[in-house]
Amino acid sequence: MAALRYAGLDDTDSEDELPPGWEERTTKDGWVYYANHTEEKTQWEHPKTGKRKRVAGDLPYGWEQETDENGQVFFVDHINKRTTYLDPRLAFTVDDNLTKPTTRQRYDGSTTAMEILQGRDFTGKVVVVTGANSGIGFETAKSFALHGAHVILACRNMARASEAVSRILGEWQQGAATTVYCAAAPELEGLGGMYFNNCCRCMPSPEAQSEETARTLWVLSERLIQERLGSQSG
Repeated sequence: MAALRYAGLDDTDSEDELPPGWEERTTKDGWVYYANHTEEKTQWEHPKTGKRKRVAGDLPYGWEQETDENGQVFFVDHINKRTTYLDPRLAFTVDDNLTKPTTRQRYDGSTTAMEILQGRDFTGKVVVVTGANSGIGFETAKSFALHGAHVILACRNMARASEAVSRILGEWQQGAATTVYCAAAPELEGLGGMYFNNCCRCMPSPEAQSEETARTLWVLSERLIQERLGSQSG
């Protein structure tokens, strides 16, 4: 602890939070590096954890990467019509694993269905689950439903199937958590143009990324508003 204090690295509460005078940046190919403005130098390792990181996934819909005249990468948010030197993916970095990968399985007996589906969006998918009113079938149906899938519960007892549906629908109260997370999470401040499901960033469906569909919805919205305003004035 004394060594951290001497180095000025004990001023923050979070392990991943940067000390004063440091800035997090990304290269063109997505590697994260750190700029020390006090000593005017850069390094690949996080100044507190010593870890190397890279950004995960593609840029959010509507974003584009450019390079300024000094060779520094910046980002264009076409939806909100603004530019920033902050990579919108920095909230979703992953550690660079420098060790040799092992054959250890990713999941084990303690893994839940919700953990396996974390970050996945099954909107538009149809899932049929047999024996879905209890046990493994119920947990499977619930997990897929909470991740956007249209789930069909194949059960022999209609009463128990209806009860299972009610229990799954009761879980939708969790849906407000995603809205609150996106509105209040400090790591998302200043970011936009991203889609979240169950408090995890997900890729939107191809239809949601269609510019033609966006224009159609805009025209329809304008027409409905004009019709509504016209009926009120009459």
